[in-house]
Amino acid sequence: MDYNFYQIIFGLFLAMFLPQTIKIIVETIKKKRFSFSYFFLDGGMPSSHSSFVSALTMGIFLTQGLAPITLVTLAISAVFIRDAYGLRMEVGKQKKVLERLSPIEAEIENLKRQGHTALQVIAGILFGFLIMWLTLSL
Repeated sequence: MDYNFYQIIFGLFLAMFLPQTIKIIVETIKKKRFSFSYFFLDGGMPSSHSSFVSALTMGIFLTQGLAPITLVTLAISAVFIRDAYGLRMEVGKQKKVLERLSPIEAEIENLKRQGHTALQVIAGILFGFLIMWLTLSL
């Protein structure tokens, strides 16, 4: 195996693990209460899905250049990122309908955690690019 392969694997691990760790910090500050379960929350800042696929795309681009595999990875990443953001929009629409139909606030509140906002997705993309660039630069 090539040295770059292990660097990419390590970068992908960081691109998935660090955003989830950041979510623990953000949620602890927001709720003034620590819980390790925040690590497993859906949604939130930054998007770990966007971070992971953008790190993968960056890693392949930096090691392979503008090759067909890079373009395939970019296309797959675009689908993942679109889904992370698109799910948020659709769940938001359903939440509004449910708020009118149901008085149960706790269940509706959980819908806010699904998907990502545009800012969360962009932060995830930039985070993934930065993590992989730093990983391959070392």
